[in-house]
Amino acid sequence: MYALAIFDMAGTTIDDRDEVYRVLREATEREGAVYTDAQFQDWMGTEKKWAIRNLLEIGGVTVTDELVEKAWAWFRAELRRTYTEHPPVALDGVAQALAELRAGGVRVGLTTGFSREIADLILDSMGWGVGLNLDASVSADQVEAGRPEPHMITRVMAELGVGDPSRVISVGDTAADVRSAQAAGVTSVGVLTGHLGRAEFGELGADHVLESAADIATLVTVGAEG
Repeated sequence: MYALAIFDMAGTTIDDRDEVYRVLREATEREGAVYTDAQFQDWMGTEKKWAIRNLLEIGGVTVTDELVEKAWAWFRAELRRTYTEHPPVALDGVAQALAELRAGGVRVGLTTGFSREIADLILDSMGWGVGLNLDASVSADQVEAGRPEPHMITRVMAELGVGDPSRVISVGDTAADVRSAQAAGVTSVGVLTGHLGRAEFGELGADHVLESAADIATLVTVGAEG
């Protein structure tokens, strides 16, 4: 029986109209990077500053720390602008699903490749937060390395005192989400609300695939203790 369910944000629990990926792509292409859709997809779900550096390199740009900082500053400013003007919303049924998990004794955490400032901007605009509808929230810049490393998942587990990976389920819409869950030794779940299909999640070895994070009750029995 699961004691903790961890969810990604954009594309998994939150509909941001794919703005994060538009802005990430534009932040690198405006500096001259050229790459394929498949190459770009490899960096979805990862920590965004790291993604910018790697996409610039893949895109044939001579990368310097100054260039990365320039692209990163533009990315943050543009994302803040678009999220302020058009706040993200919860995907259909997800808010209710999270509430049902918590009411049944399953704690809920969010992890994200966003920086803390952007994650808080999104959560504040939606009225979400720790102590409101979440038990923990960890962003990529709060750990040693973001996805596909397991550190965000293990930090949520440590904060909530859940030491047994077999009691943790992690839900996301990208390859990086699945690989992070696998690295942490927890149950991995892919959802079809992002850019990957069942076949791709199958190739990644995801333990389960759901149409949406709103369907989490089909995998998690509420009423867990501790």
